[in-house]
Order: sequence, then C-alpha cells, then structure tokens
Amino acid sequence: MLNWLMEQTILISLICAILLVGHKQILKLFGAHHTYALWLAIPMLLLGSAIIHLVPNLLSNSRIIQLEHYRVLADRTLADNELFLSAPTLLAIWSLGLAFMLMTIAVHAVRLKQLINHSSPFTSIETRLPVIQHQDIHSPMLAGLRQPKIIVPYGFEQLSIAQQTAVIEHEQYHHRRGDIGVNLIAFALLSIFWFNPICWLAYRRFRDDQELACDAQITASMNTDEKIAYSRALLTYSQQAHIGMLHTHYGNKNILKERILQMKKQHGKSTLAIIGLTLGLGFSGLMLNQQVQAGDKHDSTHTVKKQQIHPLTRVEPKYPKAAVEAKQNGFVQLEFDIKKSGAVANISVIKSSPKGVFDKQAVKALKQWTYKKSKQGAKDVQVQLDFVIDEPAADVERIKVTAN
Repeated sequence: MLNWLMEQTILISLICAILLVGHKQILKLFGAHHTYALWLAIPMLLLGSAIIHLVPNLLSNSRIIQLEHYRVLADRTLADNELFLSAPTLLAIWSLGLAFMLMTIAVHAVRLKQLINHSSPFTSIETRLPVIQHQDIHSPMLAGLRQPKIIVPYGFEQLSIAQQTAVIEHEQYHHRRGDIGVNLIAFALLSIFWFNPICWLAYRRFRDDQELACDAQITASMNTDEKIAYSRALLTYSQQAHIGMLHTHYGNKNILKERILQMKKQHGKSTLAIIGLTLGLGFSGLMLNQQVQAGDKHDSTHTVKKQQIHPLTRVEPKYPKAAVEAKQNGFVQLEFDIKKSGAVANISVIKSSPKGVFDKQAVKALKQWTYKKSKQGAKDVQVQLDFVIDEPAADVERIKVTAN
C-alpha cells in the first residue's frame, strides 16, 4: 500500500505541478471549459495505475516459472532505518489522516442537512430546481447529491431579475454537469493523498476552475451590459464564501478578478477536444507510471518472458550491518507459495551468495509480502533479492554475465 501511495503521489504531484504552474497559459490557450476538463487526467491516471497492477494478477496462471528480481540497496535501507519511521507506523499515521478527512466530510454533511431543514422556500423566481433561503448563507450554492437544492442568502431578492436568473442558471449548470458528485470524487482523492501539500493546492485550483467554467457557460450569450450586471453579482457574494466539500461556492474573492477578466474572452467547448486533452495527459502519466515501476525491478535477459504476478505490498529487507561494514554484495533466491488470501507461505531458500549472510533478512521480509486474492493461489513462485551496496550510475552500461 505504501509503495503504491509513494509511486502515485510522485506522478500526481508532477501532473498537478504542470497544471498549477502553467495554469495561466493553459487557460489562455485552451479556455475555461478545457482547462477544467484537464483535471480529469488525475483520476484517469489512478484508475489506469490500478488496472496495471491488477491485470498481471488476473491473467497469471497458477504456476509462475519466471524468476523476478528486486534490488535491495544498502544506502536506502540504512536511510530508512535511521531517518524514517517503520512501515507499520507510517501506515497507521496515514490511516489516521484518512479517518480525519472522512470524519470532516461526515460532520459537514450533518451540518448541511440541518441548514437545509431550517431553510425557507424562495419563490420570487421560477426555476427547475427548488430554491431555498437561509440567513446564515452568505453566497448562493448548490447542495445535495440525490435531492439537489439551490440555497440563496437573505437579501437575494434585492438583485435585479436578470441577476437572479443568471446566478440561478449558474448553479443549475453545476447540477447538469454533475459537479457535486465530481467534488466528492475530488475530495476522496484528496483524502487518500492528504499528506501531499501539492494536492491541497490542486484541489483549490480545481474548484476555482469549476466556477470559471460555469461562468464561461452562463456569460457566453450575454451582452456587455448583462456581463457588467453579472460581475456586480459576483462582487456582492465574493467576500465571505468558502469552499465546501458538498456544495458549490458561487462567490470567491480570491479569483474575483480572474473571473471578471475571463468574461471578456470567448471560451470554446468541444467534447472531442476535451476527451483528447484529458486522454493525452492521462496516457503520459501512465507511461511515467510504468517507467517508475520498471525502475524498481529488472528481469533476467536469459529468462523467457511469461505472464507474471506482482506483489501488492512489498516490504524491503534490511541490509545486514555486518555486510555493509564488509561492503558485501549478494543475492538470495527464494521459492514460496501464495495462499488464496494473497499471503505468502512455505518459504524456502533455493540459493544464496554469500551463503547465510542475507538469508534471514530476505525470508523475514518476504513473509510480509501480500499478493492479490485468488481462487487458486499459486505454487512454487520464485523471486531473487539482489543485495547491492551502491546503485550503479545511470550512464554506466549494465551487462549481466552468467555461467553456462
């Protein structure tokens, strides 16, 4: 689990950094609709990564002949022992953070339900969705996944009919586009990667891009006077609005200037372009994902490539201190069975060099590996752990020499 989280957080951070740093140019080049759609690349990347991890297990047969190799670096192991917490401790900290995020959204849902229950109907304008009013609301919002409602603050009736209509249409477009459900998915991903500050910045930018795309849709057919009136409505509700996980936020003082300036531009919206851009960015992320995984293990050039299974959880063995002090390299070849539950059993050492130096740590680590659950399990799976003091430089050619 921790290995997967680390792999994905690197790739997600890269994509988020591209969208955040280049946001101004991306928005200028592609427009609000396409910029908002680009955020779909992140869940697509995670979905693709999950498929990549699962497909080898789904397609594999019950007996694995190929011997898989994994490197165990002395410097990496020593750094983990000296500077970082153990894997179970890190997993516990991550779980506590995830639980806190889920508890936060549960509390928010309860408060939002109470607010809706104590609201009064707003009947000054006819709409497709129910409109209610509450004194504690400072900005119009769409709330509710199964029974969506538009909530407006007291004093909303003081706006002109044209302004009221535009604001309501803005929230109804959120509903037609399914933004409440999308926001829940975004917050779920943020909950998984809560430890990554770039994800928090990206979540905020994603929600702001959501509002920009809605503005682009609503103001596309407005004339200059109508856009000015709409801007005044934005100004009225931009001071105290906040981002909520289960509702939209019409007003936002942080991007008020950006929203008003975007009204002067034409924002094209092509479904094919949106799909193409999103698939392109997601595919690039998947290619990077495969390279990250490929860098963590290597196959023997003299082994016939066959279907493989890969561990879902792989615990790194500790490099024996005596071997570090003696600057010893070595390897351990192990054979084991995989239970139906995915647990490892019946571990035996086939071959090791130097004999007995790395065997104990290799077996201890392998006992903690887990694989995907299956109906048959697997017998006589083989793996080789290569213990290496220093990783060779990237520009050094590697040639594996074996005895015939």
